[in-house]
Amino acid sequence: MRRARKAAPRKRSALWAIIYIDLMTQIMVFFVILWAVEKHQEAVEVETLGQGMGLGNQTVRMVNLPGDVLFASGQTQLSDDGRRAVDELFGDAASGVLAFDQGGLAQRRLAIHGHTDEVGDKNENFQLGYQRAWAVYQAIKRHSGEVADHVVICTHADNTPSRIVPPLAPGLTDEEKAVIREARAKNRRITIEDVVVRTPPEAP
Repeated sequence: MRRARKAAPRKRSALWAIIYIDLMTQIMVFFVILWAVEKHQEAVEVETLGQGMGLGNQTVRMVNLPGDVLFASGQTQLSDDGRRAVDELFGDAASGVLAFDQGGLAQRRLAIHGHTDEVGDKNENFQLGYQRAWAVYQAIKRHSGEVADHVVICTHADNTPSRIVPPLAPGLTDEEKAVIREARAKNRRITIEDVVVRTPPEAP
């Protein structure tokens, strides 16, 4: 009887391995789609991260979508280019990018983060970041009815910049002004984080 009880963890471990391999296959397909989008729109950036931002066990990928591509200046509705970028990332149902069922041992979460630059009122930037993240969520949701149960929407305003903006000072050269514009453009972005969360085991 003792040997039979020892076999159960191995069986569970084998099942976890199968689910993990299936998840990795889906992620590989996700990467192929991202590569295609990057070729079409080089402004899209993809980062490999080791851990999530407090949302789960592992961040597999984080996609940076420039706000200037997704939205017109000061707007919260997706532009035509922004809608096309989202559709290319999530529009292929056969790719499994929006397949969230991992067999019970793992869960996937999509965390959508809205970021702004430092210009303007902080509270208004918090609202702007959320409204833009919400707009991207609405565009993704058109491709899967499951998204609502697997998404986290966050706003950062300018509190987590991608680039540090050099301090403003009188008498800046054209090159220095260009550096500031580029930094602010990098900071105005939407990031989509693909998080894998391992389901805790049930209590005996």
